[in-house]
Amino acid sequence: MTDATEPDELAQVLLEVAPAGMMLLRPVYAAEGDAIVDVAFEYLNPIAQRKTLLPARPSASLRTLYPDDEGLFAFYRKAYLTGERTEYEGTREVAGLVFAYRLVAQRQGPRLVVSFVTTTDHPIEAVAEQLHASLAREQAARQRAERQQQDVNRLFEQAPVAIAVLRGPQHVVELMNEANATLLGSTREKLLSRPIMEALPRLQGQGFDLVLQRVLQGETIVFREVLVELNRAHLGQPDRGYYHVTYQPWRAEDGEIVGAIAVAIEVTDQVLAHQQLERLNQELEARVQERTGQAHRAQAEAERQRGRMAQLIAEAPAAICVLAGPEFVYELVNPRYQALFDNRTLVGRPILDAVPEFAGQPVWHGLRGVYETGRTHLADSKEVPVTRPDGVVEERYFTYIEQARHNERGEIDGVYVFGFEVTGQVRAHEQVQRLNEKLTAANQELCAANKQLMRTNIDLDNFIYTASHDLKAPITNIEGLLILLKKALPAAVRADGLVATTLDRMQGAVERFTRTIGHLTDVTKLQTEFAQPPVTLALAEVVEEVRQDLLPQLTEAGAQLDVAVADCQPRVFSEKNLRSIVYNLVSNALKYRHPGRPPHIHFTCATEGDQLVLKVQDNGLGVSEWQQARLFQLFQRLHTHVEGSGLGLYMVKKIVENAGGTIAVESQVEVGTTFSLRFPA
Repeated sequence: MTDATEPDELAQVLLEVAPAGMMLLRPVYAAEGDAIVDVAFEYLNPIAQRKTLLPARPSASLRTLYPDDEGLFAFYRKAYLTGERTEYEGTREVAGLVFAYRLVAQRQGPRLVVSFVTTTDHPIEAVAEQLHASLAREQAARQRAERQQQDVNRLFEQAPVAIAVLRGPQHVVELMNEANATLLGSTREKLLSRPIMEALPRLQGQGFDLVLQRVLQGETIVFREVLVELNRAHLGQPDRGYYHVTYQPWRAEDGEIVGAIAVAIEVTDQVLAHQQLERLNQELEARVQERTGQAHRAQAEAERQRGRMAQLIAEAPAAICVLAGPEFVYELVNPRYQALFDNRTLVGRPILDAVPEFAGQPVWHGLRGVYETGRTHLADSKEVPVTRPDGVVEERYFTYIEQARHNERGEIDGVYVFGFEVTGQVRAHEQVQRLNEKLTAANQELCAANKQLMRTNIDLDNFIYTASHDLKAPITNIEGLLILLKKALPAAVRADGLVATTLDRMQGAVERFTRTIGHLTDVTKLQTEFAQPPVTLALAEVVEEVRQDLLPQLTEAGAQLDVAVADCQPRVFSEKNLRSIVYNLVSNALKYRHPGRPPHIHFTCATEGDQLVLKVQDNGLGVSEWQQARLFQLFQRLHTHVEGSGLGLYMVKKIVENAGGTIAVESQVEVGTTFSLRFPA
């Protein structure tokens, strides 16, 4: 096979001046073998260029340009292989007109020389010019559509709001900006085209699937400061965050709900640091593939895309506007932004003409700063004046972002504004501050009252101590005089029934008075015992020590003591106080046992949440509801058939409460009693 060579100078001139269309073609062979699989255009003279609307040396082959015209390819292959002069007639449609043509082909060396003429009266040159003009208009329209689409895309690319579009009942992520992916602790590549619950299993069980089902039924749902559990620790961000989230239906052009639009703004710093918003960063990426078909189809696609983006802006839960140029002319406002200014005309007017109350305000200075420096301006809960229809200027509060818009050359040509009205939140915060001030005053009064109560308690302790101390000597003297009296009285007088009874009563009164003074002394010791430092104790060891101390009483009563406290280790008592609790509860179970059955005492301890629960259950006499109400009072004795001071349960209650715990009783007469002690684990 011989390589093609350039035609000589004379042949070139003949081709240029030929009155018919002339083409030089050469065959294209298969990679292996001598089979001709296509035909390449080597050169077209000017007439041929005008008639075929092709350049002088087309880069595309015959079958690439005319894949459906197998007859023409067969004609060229036959003419080349036979080497004979061959003719062919055919038709072709150009710019809506059908042209008939006749071809004559003759092989010349490695080339195929083809001449052709048209056999119709259509002025093809004029048609070609019209077609070129039409193509130019189509190209311009396509470029305008692409620029408009790019402008809309930049708007959402630079938006600091996290936006996601989820399709269908499986909530497949169809569209999501990088801000949303970062907020969720992932990337767009890992989330797009996947069901959101499958891509982010951490969201399962938090109710999001139920919310999205409601949205697919047509409901718009707004959450304020909702707590969301995420997996973002690997990004250096906390896994727990608070968000404003809006879910609303995503509708197709015919109004059918095809998915959900989710817009989220993180307000974690607002919630945790009293309305200080760290950032609102919205970004929307539109993955729209522009069709490359004819101009009307490209224009229709662009219109559909613009309509879709306009719908997203219109339905967004934020107030959004686009300001153009240094005069900040309103270029676009969504319904939420327009609603702030009632029926005022905004689009097409400079901002200070449309909203003159902004002059000299921080919102105006922020716009100037963004336009001049390109730095995004974030305002958190700032006061903004808005004139009502009646002319009254109303002070309202907004959290807003002013962000520079850049054209295709990277120059700032406008400003995007995203805002949320937070007047209600600011008013509520002010109300909370006022309530906090009142609460502080009330706390100060309470502290003063507590101090007075502490002084009163100290005075009471001093009184009890003084009374018990000062009464000991007189009672001792009375007891001594009573002993002397008994010795001084003759035996006959002491034998008298009335005298003997009177002396016994006097002796009993002295003994009771002595015990009462001893009890008062014990009460004064309680506070000192409470102050002993707590230690970690093995409850089982303390119970065993008490069992050994009470072993004679247990044996005498035939009592059974069941203990299940092996893993219980209180950390809030001193050893003395814990032993006092156990001793009093077990000894009471023995004292007040039922005469008709041997005592059976259950001693258990278990952990419930962050508390230890200690229970002592017996099968003794039990107490009534009336008696239970008085059970822990000082010097209360509800059974008089055994000795007692009425101080033991009072001391147990004080020890438990001083350690931050509680004690409760459940009892049934003739069945038994259960004491339940709860204290920090």
